[in-house]
Order: sequence, then structure tokens, then C-alpha cells
Amino acid sequence: MDVLRKKKFEWGYLLLLPGLGYIVYFVFMSAAVMIAQSFGYYNYTGESGFSTEFWKEVFTPEFFDSLRFSLKIGIGSSLLSIIVCYPLALLLQNCPGKKTLLSIIKTPLFIPALVGSFLIINVIDYHGIVNEFLIWTGIISEPLRLRNDSAGIAVLIIQVWKNVPFQMILMFSAIEGIRKDVIDAAKNLGAGYLSVLRHVILPLSLPSALVAVILVFIKTFNDFAISNTAGPLYPTSLANLMHVQAYVFNEWNLSACIGVVMLVTSVLFVALYTYVGKKLEQLQ
Repeated sequence: MDVLRKKKFEWGYLLLLPGLGYIVYFVFMSAAVMIAQSFGYYNYTGESGFSTEFWKEVFTPEFFDSLRFSLKIGIGSSLLSIIVCYPLALLLQNCPGKKTLLSIIKTPLFIPALVGSFLIINVIDYHGIVNEFLIWTGIISEPLRLRNDSAGIAVLIIQVWKNVPFQMILMFSAIEGIRKDVIDAAKNLGAGYLSVLRHVILPLSLPSALVAVILVFIKTFNDFAISNTAGPLYPTSLANLMHVQAYVFNEWNLSACIGVVMLVTSVLFVALYTYVGKKLEQLQ
């Protein structure tokens, strides 16, 4: 019986092949071609052959500025989003009409990133609603430059607006899934709200928070549309730099090098963040 069950379990994996196999195949094939292209193969504008020349050319001051900017946007937006999302998810647990409020909060998920970027740009632009209101109230005497600012504040605002609903789906379900009898038992033992939050809710919802931050980092670190429309002219994001190298200068191999760096950085961030998260779980 155990052998038959084992065979049925193994054959069951074949049911995943039409969907999962399709995704895995194209992800790995695309990554393999990109890595090969960074070493001189699949050269669209010259001879193909193994070469490390492109890796020597890619590490310029412009590249490192773009890398720092992309890291700032990726880490900043993922952490700011979870800081906004966590208390909001807690407040909505016992809030009247929470289903309606959740539906409203999820609205940015149905708006494309490029459309959402232009919508918020109209609000924070030089003569947008925010600046006009601040001037009208006398808080400032001249408009603030919030769009295409060197600090990337506009990009952070749009990314947080776009990704808080995405994290809310994960965090609201994680907090709602915590058993009420566990919370009641903690309260019966004399724990106050802050103690329940620190010793019960936070540890049990921490894995979902880790996943939420990782997914948002990968999205925002590799973002093109929002940083292209609302970001500074310099430095640009790595995705924008990659696009310029490929489509403006026709340097596809250099563009592949940038893509490999983006891929490796994302993997390293996920590994480091997961390691830190496990250590924090052990300390709880």
C-alpha cells in the first residue's frame, strides 16, 4: 500500500507540468540566454563568441549610481509599504464594513502601473493639487519639486500606493488566520494588547510579512514604468539603464550584463532577508 501511495504521489506532479513547466522553462531559458549574452554570445550587432569585455565595460559610475538608486527604491518602497500595511491590516480586523474598505483599498491593483504613475504625477506635479493646496494655505511660498526629484520621492510615493494593497492581501489573511483562542488564552493570562501584539500576532504573521516584503522588493527593484515616468533624469533605475543600452546604443551584451546583476542582486536580497527573518523568528 505504501508503494502504491508513493507512485500515485509522484505521478501527481505531472499534473503541474502544463502550467508550472511552461513558466519554469521560459524563466530558465531566458536567464540562460541572458547570462550567455553577457559573455559575448547571441551578439546581435557583431560576432558571437566568449568574451569578458562587456563585464569590464559595464561597471561605470553611471551603473553604480543606478544600482544605488534601484536599491533605495526597492528596499525603501517594500519597507514603507509593510509599515503602512501592518497597522492598517490590524485596524481592519474588527472594523465595521471591512469588506467594503478592503475592496476600496485593493483598487490600485486593477490600475496599470503606468496609468497609476501618471495619475499621481498630476497630483504631486509642480502645479498639482498638493503644491497648489500648500501655497493656498501659506505653508510654502513656491511649489515643491516632487516629480523627477533627485531623491526619488515621487517614485517611492507611487510604489507605496501601488504595493500596499498587494501586501494587504497577504497580511490581512495572515492576521485573520490567527486562531482566536490563542489570543483569548494570552488575554486570560494577563497579557495586554501590546503584549498580545508583540508575542502572539507579530511572530505568527512574520512569515507572511517576509514574503510580502520580498515580493514587493523584486517588483520595485526591477521596475521600469514608474521610475521612467516619475523618477529623476539622473540617476535612472537599472531597468531604465538596461533599456537605454539596448535600444538607444544597441549594446545588447552590456544590457544583458545589467540584467544579470539585477537577477543576482534580487536573489542575494531574498537570501539575506530570509536569513535575517529566520534569526528574528528564533529570537521571538
